[in-house]
Amino acid sequence: MPPLPVRSSALLLGTLVSLAVDARMAAAQIVASERASVAQTVDGTTITVDYSRPRLRGRTHIYGGLEKWGTVWTPGADDATAIRLTRPATVAGLQVPAGRYSVWFVLREQAPWTLVLDPRDSLFHTEHPDSTAAQLRAPIVPFDVPNTEVLTWAFPEVTNRGATLEFRWGTQGVALPITVQPTLPLTVTAPQVAPYLGSYDFEWADSTSQPRRSVFTVEQRGDQLFGVWDTPQFGSMREMQLLANGDDRFAYGWYRNGSLWATSPELNLVFERRNGVVVGFSYRSSADVVARGTRRR
Repeated sequence: MPPLPVRSSALLLGTLVSLAVDARMAAAQIVASERASVAQTVDGTTITVDYSRPRLRGRTHIYGGLEKWGTVWTPGADDATAIRLTRPATVAGLQVPAGRYSVWFVLREQAPWTLVLDPRDSLFHTEHPDSTAAQLRAPIVPFDVPNTEVLTWAFPEVTNRGATLEFRWGTQGVALPITVQPTLPLTVTAPQVAPYLGSYDFEWADSTSQPRRSVFTVEQRGDQLFGVWDTPQFGSMREMQLLANGDDRFAYGWYRNGSLWATSPELNLVFERRNGVVVGFSYRSSADVVARGTRRR
């Protein structure tokens, strides 16, 4: 095949460049409601919200205007907003199994709104779902917020037991309290812990930076189990909560300002028995023994 004339080659090259630019622009074009996601992990449970973010664009009458009272509306745009839980949790008082759900609000002018979690997680925003037995529903109370241009989901509050998932758009907001199931049980029973109660002579394996010896007392307070040193450790720490983590094994719970601050499942008190009776324990970090305790007589 003979080579193309110079003019034809230039035209062909220009056409290919134009097509490439058009394809790049099509892939990068701005959409009216950009997709977004927000996620929060609390004690091993991850909560993820996938949604689109419409903008007000000068619209002032959203609730009761753009979105009519009494209608079922997804707090987002395009594909319905969806929430995913990796483990069961309580959301706005609802016991929600692990899974993914589309999120809807029933808007009302006077009465509380209704939160609807529908297991059909891939609905379009115009596919307003009718009430079904598979849905989870709870009343929610909207509150006034500073005018919010772009629809937003966020986690403004996070604790060691849960979080608050908050929606804002326009002048209205909704807060959904979420409580997760603890990875380690926080409570104990008297028969469960009776073999461990008492005082132990405590000694660190490496005593270069810690008191050589101290007394470590295991005591029950209500439905919780604690270990208490008579001499502060690591500066000012005097106690830990003991969280059941297997047979004769308790993980470490760290307290700050009177409340459980964090847990360390990799740090464990492993109680040792002789003829069925608890005689001491080893304090372990993974497989390493960092301290030992011997029951005092």
